[in-house]
Amino acid sequence: MAKARERQKMIRDLLASDGIVYVTNLATRLGVSEMTVRRDLTDLEHYGIARRTHGGAEKIVSRSYEPPFEYRMAEASEDKQRIAREAVSFVSEGDTIAIDSGTTTLEFARLLSDFRNLTVVTPSLHVAAVFLSHPTIRVLVSGGEIRKHEGSLVGDLTRQFFDHLYFDTFFISTAAMSEEAGLTEYSLEDTAIKHQIMLRSKRTIALMLSNKFDKIAFSSVCSLADIAALVTDREPPPELERALIESRTEIRTVPPEGEEAWIG
Repeated sequence: MAKARERQKMIRDLLASDGIVYVTNLATRLGVSEMTVRRDLTDLEHYGIARRTHGGAEKIVSRSYEPPFEYRMAEASEDKQRIAREAVSFVSEGDTIAIDSGTTTLEFARLLSDFRNLTVVTPSLHVAAVFLSHPTIRVLVSGGEIRKHEGSLVGDLTRQFFDHLYFDTFFISTAAMSEEAGLTEYSLEDTAIKHQIMLRSKRTIALMLSNKFDKIAFSSVCSLADIAALVTDREPPPELERALIESRTEIRTVPPEGEEAWIG
C-alpha cells in the first residue's frame, strides 16, 4: 500500500492529466479503501490543489498556483537528496555561491557542512538557517519582504541587495522546465530575484525533479541556454533532452540505485 504522500502525488498527477478523479476508481487503482481516498482528497483540498465534488474531485490548480512549502518538502525526498549529492560536485573550497529558495536547493544546502571556506548568499530563510551553527561558512541573507509560508525574500530591498554582488555559481530550482518556455516559476516576485542572481553569476546549475519536465508555470525565468548544467533524477523526455544538448547544457541524471545514470 502506498504511503499518503505517494498516493496524493499519484492523485495530483491524475488530476493534472484528466482534470477530474473519482473515489471508486482511485480506491481500486491505489489498492486502498474509499475512506482512505476521501481523506487524501480532503488533504489535497486543504492545500488548494483540488476541489471536492460528488463522488470525487476536480483540479483547480492554475499556472500561478504554488503548492505549500511544507507539502513540497515531504514529496520525493529521496530523489531530491540524490540530486543534492550530485550537485555538491560543482562546489569547491573558496567559492562564493548563491542558493535559491526551494525544497531541492534546501537539501543541497544541508550537504555543504563538510566545506570550510565558502561564502553562501541566499534569499531563503530556510537555507540560511542550515548554516546557523556552522563555524566557518560565511552566510549572507538578503533583506526584503518574506513570502508567507514559502520563506523566500522578495521585493525592492532584495533586488538592491543582489545588485551589488557577484557569484561563482548559482544553484537554482524552478517550478517547471520545457523546450518551449525554458525555466518558469509560479511567482513573479521570485522570478525577478532569480533572474537578477543569474545575471551576476558565472554559471547557473539547475536542480530539478523530473516531474517538472514538459510543464510551464506562470512566469519566465530563463532559457535553457542560460543554465550550464541540469541535475535531475530521471533522463529528460527526448525533445527536451535534444533542446538541452543543443543549448550546450550538461545533463546529469541520478536515478535510484539499480538504474543506470546518464550524463550528456
